[in-house]
Amino acid sequence: MRKRLVDLLLSTKKSNRIAKNIYKTTFHKNLLISYNVNHFLIKNTAHTNYYESHIIAKYFSEIGYNIDVVSFDNPRNFDLTYYDVIFGFGLPLEKSFTNNKSIKRIYYATGAHVCHQNSAEIKRIQAVNRGKNTFLKPKRIIQWTWSQSSSMSDALVIIGNEWTQSTYQPYTDSPIYTLNATSLFYNSSIILNRDISVAKQHFLWFGSGGLIHKGLDLCLEFFSQHPHLHLHICGPKEDDFYKVFHDELQLANIHTHGFVQVDSDDFLHIVRQCLFTIMPSCSEGQSTSLLTTMATGLIPIASIESGKTLNTLGITIETLSLEGIEHSINTAAMLSDTELVALSHANRNEIFLNHTLETFEKQIRNIFSSIEL
Repeated sequence: MRKRLVDLLLSTKKSNRIAKNIYKTTFHKNLLISYNVNHFLIKNTAHTNYYESHIIAKYFSEIGYNIDVVSFDNPRNFDLTYYDVIFGFGLPLEKSFTNNKSIKRIYYATGAHVCHQNSAEIKRIQAVNRGKNTFLKPKRIIQWTWSQSSSMSDALVIIGNEWTQSTYQPYTDSPIYTLNATSLFYNSSIILNRDISVAKQHFLWFGSGGLIHKGLDLCLEFFSQHPHLHLHICGPKEDDFYKVFHDELQLANIHTHGFVQVDSDDFLHIVRQCLFTIMPSCSEGQSTSLLTTMATGLIPIASIESGKTLNTLGITIETLSLEGIEHSINTAAMLSDTELVALSHANRNEIFLNHTLETFEKQIRNIFSSIEL
């Protein structure tokens, strides 16, 4: 997901600075990246966004552009006519449409289209408020004005799959290129052995902010009715959500772990207990948290809107409802231990084959070579 970047920026020092000519080159063409300037001011190797940013910038430099970088929410007014190409999203890209100069614009989408994302989250929030007689508010609303860039840019590069792409197609006739997200768990030498007979009763919800957006409420509704199954929750605590779902969160089969670092022993301990990862999100580009847990050998039970095509890798949640969750988990329960072991290995292999920084770089180079720059 766009959500991946927003989450990261919330946990890092924001800056209105412009990182000028980051490679100190003397080319005749100039390119602005509107994404996250902190990736070029602060070293943060704990998140793949950092590496992805440098992969993108390095490619543009290799083909002859001086590179400046700003953050997508930079409110400053600066001369955008200086640039031949603008890559990214947010305020700088939106402001570029007021210039008379012909600038090549490449929209970088890390989430589903704003028109889908906003309406999808609002519908989920409404469902919870009506069911719980409360008044929770959306957590992941994106500015509607950003949709201008997704319609009027010369090309769109989207993190996600065919479903993610489909949320953009009604709003543009520009070429759309899809790109795989990368897993935060990238140590392929770590192999987790599980007691399948026990682990298949344990499910992991691993996500970031916007707990209703990512379907934690649906998981709590189901697991509160099935005490023999265990739900492990790794993610931020949203006080209003925790207040509304206080009773469910106190149940013996609901285990809250808070925010857990992927490179920690705590994370390994939790994923070793589980066999399934569950993500009933209403809107993603491609869920990094889902990919990260799949890399540890967890079998995905995920919505279509998670942005990862499962095919034979796991079980798709067809509807974002209690019935949809129940049907998916019942389907998982019908699999034999032999099938579960095979699926666990297949998911691990899938991530280390198609969702690494190496594959990200290959895809970036293939995509940009197809765009006339």
